[in-house]
Amino acid sequence: MDASHEAPDPTDAPPDPSQVHEIIRAQRLAVRDGIEPDARVLFGAWGVAWLVGYLVLYASARSSSTHTPAGWPFVAFYALLAAAIVVTIVHIARRTKGVAGPSGTSGAMYGFSWTIGFVAVVLIMTGLTRAGADPVVLNLGWNALPCLLVGMLYLAGGAMWRSTVLYALGAWIALVGGAATVAGLPGTFLVMALAGGGGMLLGALITHVLEFRGSRSRTHEPEPRSAA
Repeated sequence: MDASHEAPDPTDAPPDPSQVHEIIRAQRLAVRDGIEPDARVLFGAWGVAWLVGYLVLYASARSSSTHTPAGWPFVAFYALLAAAIVVTIVHIARRTKGVAGPSGTSGAMYGFSWTIGFVAVVLIMTGLTRAGADPVVLNLGWNALPCLLVGMLYLAGGAMWRSTVLYALGAWIALVGGAATVAGLPGTFLVMALAGGGGMLLGALITHVLEFRGSRSRTHEPEPRSAA
């Protein structure tokens, strides 16, 4: 039989568009999971730091006649914040390690923004203390400024990685910080513990549920049928 009349090899047929789309989608998900920060890690670290730290401040302020915490609760509080900062920077650095170009640069810059922001907060509050600001004002400031900073950084991270959960939590933290300042002492610490820290832990739980459902749906999706 003439070779020119042989049946065409089925492997030479063009790929099914649905298969191509599925391959592209899988690759995008793999890249996203590999370089984007895991919101569960960030929410969990800051949620625990704020829930425990602010409850310690609230307990100390409630037992004080001036409704201001003693010195040691602030040491414990800022030690927890420092641990959360370390977790944030290390996590983002590991996620963006080896990523070249704008993505890697953006991730590294975002990670160091946390340290730069908190150093600025400390300098501002130190200046207000030296200027003789009222202790009540200082306590409110030490709470409001870090809260505003974290909220804005989460908003920026949500916009950069197009994460609705990250962006929504940033907005929530910023608004809770403002409401807590209006609440005054010692209630501001309780609001921050329950609404701030609790809100971040709730965000970690929601993110975990969404990730779990997404992974299950991808696992149980039927195989795309090839063209006949």
